[in-house]
Amino acid sequence: MTDIRRQILDSGVIHFPLSLDSDNSIEKEYLSKKVLESQDLWNGKEPSVWRFEGEGLNWIEDDILHLETGARSDHWPETEVRSRNAKTGEYATFGSYEAKLDVSRLNLIDGNRIHFMIRPDCDGLHSPVIRVAFINDGKIKIPDRYSREGFSCMNLKNHEWNDMSWEIGSIAHDKITEVSFIVHRYGAEVSTGELLRFQIKDIRLENIDDPTVNYGWICHKDTAVFPTTGYFSKGQKIAIANTDANCFDVMNADTDELVFSGKIEQVSNRLGSFGVIDFSLLEDSGEFYIRFGNSKTSRFRISDEAQLSTVWKLLNFIYSERCGYPVPSKHGTCHQDVVAEYDGVKLSAAGGWHDAADVSQETCQTGETIQGLIDVAEAVKDMDGLLYVRLMEEAAWGLDYILRTRFSNGFRVTGLSIRRWTDNRIGNFDDEKARVRNHSFINFQLANIEALASVAFKEIDPELSWKCQDAAIEDYAYALQRFLAVGLEVDQPDGHVKTASLSQYYAVAAMAAARLFSITGEASYHADAVDHARHIIASQEDGSSGLPMKGFFYRDESRKTIIHSSHQSRDYIFAEALSLLCRIFPDDKEKAGWEQSMRIHGEYLKELMHYAYPYGMIPAGIHKDSELDDREVFAFMNRDVDFDTERENYREQLNNGIAIGSGCYIRNFPVWFSFRGNTAVLLSEGKAATILGDYFKDDELLQIGREQLYWVLGKNPFGQSLIYGEGRRYGQQYTALLGETVGELAVGVQTRANEDLPYWPAGCIATYREVWVTPATKYMMLAADIFRNS
Repeated sequence: MTDIRRQILDSGVIHFPLSLDSDNSIEKEYLSKKVLESQDLWNGKEPSVWRFEGEGLNWIEDDILHLETGARSDHWPETEVRSRNAKTGEYATFGSYEAKLDVSRLNLIDGNRIHFMIRPDCDGLHSPVIRVAFINDGKIKIPDRYSREGFSCMNLKNHEWNDMSWEIGSIAHDKITEVSFIVHRYGAEVSTGELLRFQIKDIRLENIDDPTVNYGWICHKDTAVFPTTGYFSKGQKIAIANTDANCFDVMNADTDELVFSGKIEQVSNRLGSFGVIDFSLLEDSGEFYIRFGNSKTSRFRISDEAQLSTVWKLLNFIYSERCGYPVPSKHGTCHQDVVAEYDGVKLSAAGGWHDAADVSQETCQTGETIQGLIDVAEAVKDMDGLLYVRLMEEAAWGLDYILRTRFSNGFRVTGLSIRRWTDNRIGNFDDEKARVRNHSFINFQLANIEALASVAFKEIDPELSWKCQDAAIEDYAYALQRFLAVGLEVDQPDGHVKTASLSQYYAVAAMAAARLFSITGEASYHADAVDHARHIIASQEDGSSGLPMKGFFYRDESRKTIIHSSHQSRDYIFAEALSLLCRIFPDDKEKAGWEQSMRIHGEYLKELMHYAYPYGMIPAGIHKDSELDDREVFAFMNRDVDFDTERENYREQLNNGIAIGSGCYIRNFPVWFSFRGNTAVLLSEGKAATILGDYFKDDELLQIGREQLYWVLGKNPFGQSLIYGEGRRYGQQYTALLGETVGELAVGVQTRANEDLPYWPAGCIATYREVWVTPATKYMMLAADIFRNS
């Protein structure tokens, strides 16, 4: 029995979260590095160098700084009262207690790592964290204007000393004036005691040898990067090396026998110079490693089922994100005092899954998570029956939420924004109010997912299947009525669907109508689906505009503004809608037009891949310089930033892309501002490719999908798996309230400022290192197509 199989069974088949494995973590690697120079930032005695803010106590004893504060309070602290959401309670916390160490008095060494020891003694708290920060007053100011750089929220083991380090070499640190330790008061879940206590000592600035690569396209010298879990048997198998060696060997990891040899191809392009190790002809299943020069990689698998372990771990993360449910070793029953109300009727909005490192809930995201779970469950049913059953069980948990939180007349709970544990008691000051809307996009989307679930659960739970069909019929009718009345929901920019384009409304509507036809046979759904599809195709670039590329989609039929995504993404829904119509209506006279739209979109995705070679990360897509003047769409797409302030940054980001003529640019990474991280973006584009690859039986498109999974698992310039506990060299992520969890997946690699180069600094902070259910869901959706075609 494999280790992962034993862990799964020991967990009660993911009913008790998988235990963390730090042996293959990058933090273990950090602590093994040679320290060239070290400087104490505090002598353990001097109290005058400390300044404290917030509600709490502090004292120094035995060269240790002691901090104590309450987990919650019976009022909103003044800092929260002044915040933009304090009146509604959204995102308000019980404040923080901050210890600020003045280091401006010191003549600091040229260090590149902050190192300290910390012991949390937080009774009953499952996931203690400390946020470390520094201020740089040099040429580049830190924190940056978005308050993303200069922070790291570190996960700690309770009741023991934690040896913590933070490599800061990629962040401006030429004139550090202050180092802070911040205790966030996020409230108390069921088991948490009243007090949070921390002890801190041995605070040092260090200069370490051989810092971790976290910027640019070139991986560490004398290493190769590859998907650290492994490769599928089918398709290309390429690793990217930074080496002077000319040849490589692939070795059987169990016997050390040579199984494949080849030349390392040297490639130079606008991204840099790389050694390409190609062993695509090797399709044997097994465990292997690559040997080149004086280097060798860690072991990896080749197998049609190479990533079943990944799906198990993503499922572990999703389960751990359950809201309103006692997740063992994570939290007790939560958020029962989040109340939704419509027309005098109230309900508790706890349920589904928390959305991210905070404990928000987005109904649309819960719906898409259901879709991802069902999609991959059906794909692995014949590979792993146990996994199938457990995925469907988890999907049923989400269905319970989206069915239970429907009111009448199209109104339903659409989400809540929250980052604290509430006390589950309805009627006191810390209650939260969920959003209730009649929102056409959300109702179309959930009607589609309810219809999908109706088919998926027909045999294993026919009563639930019936209810899903009944709800889908009602929700589609409400959505269509509102959509015909108001169109794009301009006055309801709600949560994660705020950025949805009119063309995307048509896509989710087309899918819902097509699925409803397939389960009811009613001709009106057929007519609706065909009509919606006409609007989708009318929103696609067909080559008539004279632009250098075609096949991409615009926000609407005017073909003025190209669809872009920055961290949320649904770029696959056009391919999903059109392919679904082709399968459900194979004799429709408009099928040829749907297929042509799909073909040119597939060619567009293939063309994009040339711009990131030899990496397989699909670029974010084509942009036009006319976007610089589109104030209205900018407001939809970019939360909490000002158009006039950011317009020149937008221009610079376009100029740092690849000019391809006619005022058009290719960006490897999105144009973005405060919200950064491209995992969901590349996985959504990859999902579009695999939908088309599956439909047309086109392995080049399927390979695009495989490459996105490989990027996430370590075939990136940093050689790091972005999924904690899967593969190798995975690192801590920004988990805030929920703690480190096997299978958590970060929002993704970002860029520095306005550049178009990959940047993956070590600090655990939102949004790039924040854990979200969104990318985990998109990963499952994409992996499902790869499993189906293995």
